[in-house]
Amino acid sequence: MLNRRQFVNAGLGTVAAISLSGPLPNVLARTAHTARIAGLNRSAGEKILVVIQLSGGNDGINTLVPYGDDEYYKNRFTLAIPREQLLTIDDHAGMNPALRPMQTLLDDGRMSFVQGVGYPHPNRSHFESMDLWHTAHRIAGTRPLGWLGQASDQIATDGVLPALHLGGEVQPLALRADRVPATSVVSLDSFRFRAAGKAAAREVLELSNGLSRPSANSLLTHLQSTTQASTDASRRLAAVTQAADRGVRYPETGLAGKLRQIADLIAADLPARIFYVTLDGFDTHANQSSAHTSLLAEWAGAVQAFISDLVAQSSADRVMLMTFSEFGRRLKENASGGTDHGAASVVQLAGPKLLQPLVGRYPDLNDLDQGDLKFGIDYRQLYATLLDEWLGVDSEAILGGRFSPLKLV
Repeated sequence: MLNRRQFVNAGLGTVAAISLSGPLPNVLARTAHTARIAGLNRSAGEKILVVIQLSGGNDGINTLVPYGDDEYYKNRFTLAIPREQLLTIDDHAGMNPALRPMQTLLDDGRMSFVQGVGYPHPNRSHFESMDLWHTAHRIAGTRPLGWLGQASDQIATDGVLPALHLGGEVQPLALRADRVPATSVVSLDSFRFRAAGKAAAREVLELSNGLSRPSANSLLTHLQSTTQASTDASRRLAAVTQAADRGVRYPETGLAGKLRQIADLIAADLPARIFYVTLDGFDTHANQSSAHTSLLAEWAGAVQAFISDLVAQSSADRVMLMTFSEFGRRLKENASGGTDHGAASVVQLAGPKLLQPLVGRYPDLNDLDQGDLKFGIDYRQLYATLLDEWLGVDSEAILGGRFSPLKLV
């Protein structure tokens, strides 16, 4: 039997499986709140936003290829993709052949590219540009808040944390909130007890029942609550992943594994409404062709499987997936067979039935900004659409102004 010190240590071990942003001492309380999501259900009408961040600056020009513009072939000496290999969408643009898994989504009306997305006075620094995408503001203060973190503050209820970052990366600034810090989880194993730990967990619960009830603000209260809730979460998630074979095969890739786990959480009807994952490696200054093709194939395969999974569980119409990168690449390839930091690019949406496969106009390759594509759609217009019309929160309070929404769904 565990004594009081052993109980606290065991409880801390349980809590440590989940990584949260924000300083101590409130971490344990937040963890308890997070673990309680196992016992709460989401209304069938609530919508979910899943964000994929392509870190490094994805080459949007070789993702959605403007094959109808001769300037593309004049500037891409070795990187240009022949017209006959492209998955054409209209008489001007076509998908990179590595995106073939997404063709079914496009055919089903469940995928769309938003063209020429950017912002005024583009910044070609990875860090500063990503900060702009994460906060939707030029950062002036010492503790900026993320656009999704502020959305979480608006939609959080009953102490439930509404946003989840899945993966081993540092939690993105986009999720930084004022009241309800997001949860970061390396994998769903963080929510499950391994067989070797089940006996210890039972002892923790037995001991907690035998101890006198401490004050409401004590560490022991938090540990008792966390241990019970984590045990319940473990059982529920294990049941979902073991019993709910939805007949969808995911590729054996890192991104697909993350999206599979998000699909499991959605199938479990857990109340998180914002999910965030990252795929790195898009800073392709040299030898871009093979690396970019591999990355696009990983992204496409994972997204196709994820949306197919959502369709199988009848959730696709309430889950919007958005894929973005901090900037695109320059039109003209460099001397190393790569592309350098650019400006405007494409944003991909998938999930519900969308109005059209292409939103906005492809930037004019004869009208460049220092060699880069000019934006036609401010990324904050896209944010405003997702915040106001999808998540149902006030975009003006988050973006610091009113931006015209896009017609998407």
